[in-house]
Amino acid sequence: MKPIPSMECVAKKFLKLPNIQKYEVSALTGYGFVVSIEMDDGFEFKIHVYVMLKSYPSDVMQLLEKREKDKRDYVLVSPYISERTAQICEENGVGYFDYAGNCWFVGHSIYLSERGNKNLNPENSRASTSVFERSAVVSSMILRELFADINRLWRLKHLAETVECSIGQVSKVMDFLIKNAWAVKSAEGYRISEPELLLVEWSKTYGKKTVPAYLCYSLDNPSVLEGKLSDLKRDMGIDYYLTGFSGGVRYAPVVRYNKVHVYIAPEDILEAVDYLGLKEVDSGANVIIYSLENDSYKKDSRIIGEDMVVSPLQVYLDSMQIKGRGEELAEAVLLKEILK
Repeated sequence: MKPIPSMECVAKKFLKLPNIQKYEVSALTGYGFVVSIEMDDGFEFKIHVYVMLKSYPSDVMQLLEKREKDKRDYVLVSPYISERTAQICEENGVGYFDYAGNCWFVGHSIYLSERGNKNLNPENSRASTSVFERSAVVSSMILRELFADINRLWRLKHLAETVECSIGQVSKVMDFLIKNAWAVKSAEGYRISEPELLLVEWSKTYGKKTVPAYLCYSLDNPSVLEGKLSDLKRDMGIDYYLTGFSGGVRYAPVVRYNKVHVYIAPEDILEAVDYLGLKEVDSGANVIIYSLENDSYKKDSRIIGEDMVVSPLQVYLDSMQIKGRGEELAEAVLLKEILK
């Protein structure tokens, strides 16, 4: 039988083990192949290997259903396996192997685990960046609408009308979420099923590109600075939206902070810097003014007290990028405002 990559990547890992006496591909199947393994103590077992060109988490879910029915040992082989797919496999006892050498298998006194090998052609990763990156404004607005109420069921047409985009764009986003097992489809409509896992992945891509920002310093403390922002709105008519620590504590006051994070329209930033008496600096900034590049950043913003604050979702995304206690604040806002 002529070796193929999917067979080779499995064979290499098992044949390195000293307690494997015999390893052979005993049958080809419609889904892959079957491997027969004999241990040095004479124990024999079979592994049913599923070969997938694209191993979306939803494909793994289907594999789990098959596994529950016949109780066989299943292993997934794919050119590229994402962190999400690997996590689902490990949590459910399904082994996996990719062409870069990453693998996991536990069973019959065998433990295989290798991570960190970079795949040269991670096709699936591109799909995530196209939906989650900052420049994907329409996709961002769709996701934000879904997170406005994570328990709501949506029809594609209604969601498209609400966001004012094409059904095709909505369908693309929902298909991506379903393939990655972050959303589910039922007769009643679509909804997010794994909001926390989805947000973690979104924040990773979101943080790869830094939003344009002005780093400034002021002798004033945060409360005084935030009061001056209110005066800026009153006196100059310039809108501002608190985010990061400044915005997060309005939703979940779990951290003390000494930096102000705020969004201001790019055409108003220099005027705001002058009004607030700020000095631009290369380091030691205690005022970070983000450029309000598009309307997605201010979607579902709210007035809390006398301040305009970005949505809990935007606070989460921004706080996850802040070193120190940013992740702690993001988690608190997630639990209190998003997952409620």
